Parts: sequence; structure tokens; C-alpha cells
Amino acid sequence: MVRTRFCDVFGVEHPITQGGRQRVGRAELTSAVANAGGPGLLTALAQPMPEDLAKEIARCREMTDDPAGHLPSFRAGGVKRRGS
Repeated sequence: MVRTRFCDVFGVEHPITQGGRQRVGRAELTSAVANAGGPGLLTALAQPMPEDLAKEIARCREMTDDPAGHLPSFRAGGVKRRGS
């Protein structure tokens, strides 16, 4: 097994991260990666609204206690707002 400073800093077993995956970077994949020993990352761009991202983060927290995070993203041309 390879042990690096990254593992120590982020509290993970493996120094391999899950990159952003726009359509599949959701709680299921993120928690699976975290449970396997790597840092899982939710893709914010996969969520239509900030409230949806908050719900997806909550779902992920229910699926794992291991390190997971999210990748903040910005759509070109600004954020699409409800009702616009």
C-alpha cells in the first residue's frame, strides 16, 4: 500500500481521488469511493439548484462517515435561476 502526505492530511487510505463526474458525481458514487478508502467528491454542477446540492450532501453523509467533499462549479454565463 502507498502512504503519502495526502493520505495523512485528508484522512484517507488511498492517495487517489474521484474526479468530477457531471452526471454521475452524486451521493452513490461519492460515498462508494469514500467507503473504499479514497476521498469521494460530489459534483455541484450535477445539481440544478443550491438547495439540491445541500440535499445531495445530506444523502452522502447518510451513506458514509469517511472523507467526502464537493466540487464547487459555475455554469458559463452565470447560474440559471428558478423562474427565469
